[in-house]
Amino acid sequence: MPNKNTFLAALIAMIGTINFGFVFEYSAPAIPQLMANHMGALRLDENSSSLFGALPLLGALIGSFFGGYLVDIYGRQSAIIFLSIPSSIGWVAIMYAQSVTSLYIGRILTGISVGIASIACSVYLSEIAPASKRGMFGAFLQVGVTAGATIGAAIGMLVSWNFLAVAGQVIATILAFSMMFMPETPRWLISNGYEELASDTLRWLRGPDANINYELEEIKLVKNTKNVGYSELFSPSIRKPFLISIALTIFQQATGINPVMFFCTYIFERAGFKDSDVVNLIAATSQLVSSIIGYFLAARFGRVVLLSCGSVVMSLSSFTFGLYFHLLDTASLNPSWLALVSVFTFFMAFNCVWGSIPYLVMSEVLPSRVRGKVGGICAGIGWTGGFLVSYGFLPIGEIISIQGVLWIFSGFNFLAAIFVYYFVPETKGKTLEEIEIFFDSNKSVSRATEV
Repeated sequence: MPNKNTFLAALIAMIGTINFGFVFEYSAPAIPQLMANHMGALRLDENSSSLFGALPLLGALIGSFFGGYLVDIYGRQSAIIFLSIPSSIGWVAIMYAQSVTSLYIGRILTGISVGIASIACSVYLSEIAPASKRGMFGAFLQVGVTAGATIGAAIGMLVSWNFLAVAGQVIATILAFSMMFMPETPRWLISNGYEELASDTLRWLRGPDANINYELEEIKLVKNTKNVGYSELFSPSIRKPFLISIALTIFQQATGINPVMFFCTYIFERAGFKDSDVVNLIAATSQLVSSIIGYFLAARFGRVVLLSCGSVVMSLSSFTFGLYFHLLDTASLNPSWLALVSVFTFFMAFNCVWGSIPYLVMSEVLPSRVRGKVGGICAGIGWTGGFLVSYGFLPIGEIISIQGVLWIFSGFNFLAAIFVYYFVPETKGKTLEEIEIFFDSNKSVSRATEV
């Protein structure tokens, strides 16, 4: 059982992902308010609301590249503390916005904090966790994201859009203050020559009675402080984990989770639900519950099984959600139960699996010496796809219908299941050093490959 100090460090780092979820959820209750006629200079139309919802993804793209360097150069802990700065400035810009431009700037800045969190928090959690519990600790990522979304949905029912931004500011402040008291990861400390401090940190994380010698020596075994250039990304030991990581982050965005979450309230209004804010809160709560379930699933099942099964379930639920809109448009039927079951099943499958495991796998398969830099590149590519998907959701939906877009998401989810089954190696229960040695050995990665 992991030491209580390890859990404490993980819970504090999880505040970074609570900020992550709150940023993305913010648009769901805020957009309907900002589209009201009385908003004047701040009023959003359908095009500007699409941009308002998607801009955090553009910010996350910037933040992921920047965060990758922060993680490698200044450390995982420092990067998590730093992400509170753009988040705080962004929420202030939204709170006191006098124009749509100010709203956009605030959304980009809060998105930058999300991009940094996506790298820094996942690497921090994977590096402080014992090998046997790394899947459980990786699931903390999505528990935090969904907790942030639930907080945003609940508060968003009670206050206006600008007071909702105050809550985001509070989360960022708590993160910065509490993370100052948490340690840097032993792996980063060793890779930067702080071996004595690394030993003390590992002792704190594992407990005074734990035998840390083997783990410490294993970390030292793969120590490599060499600065990796971009040309070396395609060397055999880095190319395979690099390509696997890129594919997983792209498929994560191609599931359609962000546009469905950003425009959840809008979608339910289109579907005829009068209390769309209540449904949005229920949806956010179901995501939190499912991410907690995912925490226990990650401890029991391998990454490949969970990712493959989750993709199939999301493919089916995206298809049935699209079928609901098709029936609504063509047959004048309104089986509201089908919409609710589809959305909740989709959210549950994503948050049990695809919310956290792609970043967990990425932080596992990438070598320690490039975990930040290359992880930032992979996340940046994923966020680019996420921005395009989210920004194009409503305009494309107007052209080919919402059901058409949902069926495209269904197809991507099915392709993700095939990719994972054939190309992603199983890493459950292996130390990060064992995984790194596996890719260094230049073994082929194919179906049923296990590290």
